[in-house]
Amino acid sequence: MARITTIPLFKSKALSAGDIGTAGPIDLRYIANNDKFSIFQSIAAGTSTTCGTTFFSYKGCAVVDGTYVDPASEGTFGTSGPAIASTFRSITPVLSPFVKIYATQSGAGTAGANSLVTAELIVQ
Repeated sequence: MARITTIPLFKSKALSAGDIGTAGPIDLRYIANNDKFSIFQSIAAGTSTTCGTTFFSYKGCAVVDGTYVDPASEGTFGTSGPAIASTFRSITPVLSPFVKIYATQSGAGTAGANSLVTAELIVQ
């Protein structure tokens, strides 16, 4: 049985409308044995009364310090809004040795307000 690896992405990262949070490069070469991926995400209201909507996506690269690009298939794999405080989402197998995960905030109440984003990538 393959080991499950959990990689922290964001911990209470404050994102306002239009902001994009970027996790550091993740090396999948030695941890993606079964090509099973999911993300645990938790979105909470920060300085607003609502947590807004956050879209999660990824980009891949052949080398750790190269240019990360969208995959050929849809790179967005999860959306969390005010009614979805926390959840697990399955991700289509990633065909790249290195990835970066992005959290894009599309709104959190009034202008200047933020959401607090916490997320972890789970790989088997």
